[in-house]
Amino acid sequence: AQPGPTCALMEPAVSDCGLALPSSRIVGGSNASEGEWPWQASLQVRGQHVCGAALVTSVWLLSAAHCFSELRSVLQRTVAVGPAQSSGKILLHQYYQPDKHDYDLALLRLEQPSLAQPVCLPPPTYLLSPGRVCWITGWGALYEGASNVLQKVDVQLVSEEACVDSYGLHISPRMLCAGYAKGQKDSCQGDSGGPLVCQESGGRWFLAGVVSWGHGCARPGYYGVYTRLNHVSCYCFENAAFALSPPLPLLSALSYSLFKAQHTNEPTAHCIWFVKL
Repeated sequence: AQPGPTCALMEPAVSDCGLALPSSRIVGGSNASEGEWPWQASLQVRGQHVCGAALVTSVWLLSAAHCFSELRSVLQRTVAVGPAQSSGKILLHQYYQPDKHDYDLALLRLEQPSLAQPVCLPPPTYLLSPGRVCWITGWGALYEGASNVLQKVDVQLVSEEACVDSYGLHISPRMLCAGYAKGQKDSCQGDSGGPLVCQESGGRWFLAGVVSWGHGCARPGYYGVYTRLNHVSCYCFENAAFALSPPLPLLSALSYSLFKAQHTNEPTAHCIWFVKL
């Protein structure tokens, strides 16, 4: 069975990015409510969940490159967001280094626009402060070693110094660490490519990172490692061929949106994505 329900959707306005219902593979997490994380996508092969992704416009998903480095050879790909449709192109970051997990980012274009609610994106200058509490969501393993219900868990952003202390020289400026020194809460297998999101004071959510790698799951002394969105957002802009929008009051701390899409009307509330590859 596919994880969670499908739903009928209406297209959101671009200024409505990052809005979701109030809260009604994640290790140490809890079940998410319907519509709580409407931009969450499930990437599936033959009906089986393999990775997560996040909707950022009506036609673009962001995920991890390592989810697609092998899947691009699959001959028949369909995308199911309500009715099934053919998938579009998959773009891996041109500097992606599998052995170093660097630039671990991929863009997936849908042939037909989705009508689900996108998450906001941060500008390149956005600063993420250590100690900030953000959230990860996914259908990955509940224990190291998967869940049919979308899971959520809060994690704390940590400094680059703490991240380097945990992993040594394997941490690049394109990486962001989050979690707790004692472990217990973390992303895990099957959560790869999924969103790490933070909430602004006005209630909007933005994509801070994409689940990339780590040493085990929720192990003491090792944090989860994410692709840092504000350090690779120019790649998204250039490859998606979007134009910068004029200043919009999307988030109190974000002066503009990197992506300008043709969105109209209001979103429905109960939305969970399925992308079949």
